[in-house]
Order: sequence, then structure tokens, then C-alpha cells
Amino acid sequence: MRIIFIILFICLLFANCKKNNSEFNNSEIKEINDIVKIVILEDSLNVLKSESESKMFCENLIKLNIYIPEKRKENEPIHPLSPSFNNVSIENLIYYKIENKMFFTNTDSLFLLKQNLKPNELKIENKIIKKLNVTSKKIELEKKKIGKSYNYYEMTIPAFSKDNQKAYLELNHYCGNLCGSGKSIYLKKVNGKWKIVDKRRTWIS
Repeated sequence: MRIIFIILFICLLFANCKKNNSEFNNSEIKEINDIVKIVILEDSLNVLKSESESKMFCENLIKLNIYIPEKRKENEPIHPLSPSFNNVSIENLIYYKIENKMFFTNTDSLFLLKQNLKPNELKIENKIIKKLNVTSKKIELEKKKIGKSYNYYEMTIPAFSKDNQKAYLELNHYCGNLCGSGKSIYLKKVNGKWKIVDKRRTWIS
């Protein structure tokens, strides 16, 4: 197993030398924005301008860091990355099961890791923004800094399977020092449309 991840790591380093795949193409942007809409609707996020007491939604999606766990000796405990709520190991993605079936496959491994080469942020499309109460991370951190109340969602850029039929993202909700939570969301294309097929809690404050 360790040999597999060493090979993947070498491949990733090689891919880093190639900058021609570092941007999102039009097809990827469309898929990402379709997923944003589905998550807002299916997860019942109260972020639409038309809703009462609507929360805020960050207009920029942030990159999810998919990392390869450090090698460790047998029986040595795993030391996770220091707190950033948008880190996930490739092992957790590849070995995650839904209804006793692997969600991603081993052939998705390298494709998922190569998505780390994408830009750190992606702004959601304007026609979605017009319907939402949008904010930015910078604005919300300023509120926190001066002791002003805040209540917003931040979503990661989805990570896709090689066949573009499955996706994974993380959604964080920040609403105060002792108020907040995060979840991982698994999506699958059903009859050509994205659908949430599983969710799990990643953190809570």
C-alpha cells in the first residue's frame, strides 16, 4: 500500500511541472456551478435573498487540499494535519463506502490528487450570486475581528472522479466562536443531474 502512495506522490510531483492543466475549463466551471445550486437546494441552506433571516454564502469557493498521509511505522499513531477544515486524505476518499460499495475507485486516485494543481479559489457564476446573500471570507473575518456577529457558509471546490460522475466537497458553517459545524458531501450524477447521495459531519463547535 505504501508503494502505491509513493508512486502517486512521484506522479503528482511530475504533474506539478505542467502548468497547462492548472485552470478550470468551461465544462468544469459549469459542473461546479451546477453542484453549488444542488447543494444549496438539497441541503436546504437558508442563503437565498428571497428567504427570511437568510444567512450569508461565500461567493468564492476554496480549494480542497487532498493529501497523501505521511509514512509511519507499524502501530505508530496517525498525526493529522493541523486544523484547517478543508483537508482530506486520499485514503479517506478512496476507501469511503456508501451502502457497502466504494464511492471512488483506485483509478480515481491520481485524478483526485491532480486537482490540487487547480487555483485556490473559484468565484461562483453571477446568475447564482444574484439570487444569494453573498459575502467574502475577508469581510467575515473582519466582522469576527471587531466582535461583530457573523453567520455564513463556505464551500470547497468539488473534487471529481475520473469519469466525472462523482464528486466530493466540504461545506462549513460559521456562526460564532462556539457556533459552527462542517460536513462532507458526496454527490453522484443520476440521469445526467447531480444529486447528493451521502453526507457526514466533519467537525462541530
